[in-house]
Amino acid sequence: MTRQPGTGVRELRTAADLLRTLESGCYTLPELYQLAERAGLADRADGRRIIQDGQEQYKRRIRSALQSLRRQGRARQDDDQSAAWLIEGTTARPRRALLLWLPGDPGQAELVLGAAATVLAQADEPIDLIVADPPYALGRGEHRSAYRRTYGRDHSQVLGGYIDVDPAAYADWTAEWIAAAGAALRPGGYLAVITGGQQAARVQVAAEDIAGLTYVNSIAVKRPFGLYSTRRYVHAHHRVTLMTRGPLDSPQRVFDRPTEMPRGRTGQIYAVDVWTDIPDERRPGLLRYDNALHPALVSRLVRSTTRRGDLVCDPFLGSGTTLVTCLSEGRRFLGGDLNPEALRFAMGRVLAEIIPALRPAVEQLALFDAHEVPA
Repeated sequence: MTRQPGTGVRELRTAADLLRTLESGCYTLPELYQLAERAGLADRADGRRIIQDGQEQYKRRIRSALQSLRRQGRARQDDDQSAAWLIEGTTARPRRALLLWLPGDPGQAELVLGAAATVLAQADEPIDLIVADPPYALGRGEHRSAYRRTYGRDHSQVLGGYIDVDPAAYADWTAEWIAAAGAALRPGGYLAVITGGQQAARVQVAAEDIAGLTYVNSIAVKRPFGLYSTRRYVHAHHRVTLMTRGPLDSPQRVFDRPTEMPRGRTGQIYAVDVWTDIPDERRPGLLRYDNALHPALVSRLVRSTTRRGDLVCDPFLGSGTTLVTCLSEGRRFLGGDLNPEALRFAMGRVLAEIIPALRPAVEQLALFDAHEVPA
């Protein structure tokens, strides 16, 4: 792995970097069962009892067992590794992944391999915010697509496996996953869908007519480099369709105006629906996923519509920007994708780039808590 000078943060530069990161920061289920046995979990009350899924009861307790071992320092692999992913499947094709990290609950971040509706159905509780950047049906994953010809970047550093949607099936597909999103939201929760202008109307109609959601905003986010055209206006913005479950005046609906937004004449925050300050997301010289949102965009959505500890879901995980944002902003996360490479990239990105950056602040907080004296 490569270290950025002066930052102590690792960067994913190649597929080999990604693989090494995952190999050093993942536990498979068989390994976890062995750890649970060593911890004596299997011999606790009813631990060996066969339950409904045909397995022993203690295997349902494996998450807490690993968390306990990590607190004791017995599951640490090296001094530089402060987090690990518990995976079902393999590092090449994870079916499910759970982030285990000492500062928080073991369920603070979970990834699922599957379609959007499947991911949304995995939530154990109503979701506070769903951030979705669905495929645009542009043929991104096809070798001869206009997208790949127009954006002639070095695709040797782009992970493969991107799964697009058949344009002819887009309406039905949109209706299916948005119906699942509406059912998964809590009253007052939000659905924020990032699309191009062409699909924004379809998203809003499906959210209103099928999912029964209420319109909140249509946010225009400036794109620094729109696709050049001589036959129509250049598409120079993304659209964020923001919907909520329930009426606009519901006391359950959170809205905190972002402090970085413009100010009125008397100093009040003027939260406008045109965002011109979001940069394009680039990773020059680094391994990257096929497409990515800039963290500033997702951070603004998360901070304005949720509170710390709330549950955020991204059913189109992609490069893991929403996951990264939630870890940074103290939100719990559930996400997924049809592409196993998306899960792998997001997992490696967290271990290599995010945890090292967050660790100093977390360690400082832990030190403060340890020395806190009750009044």
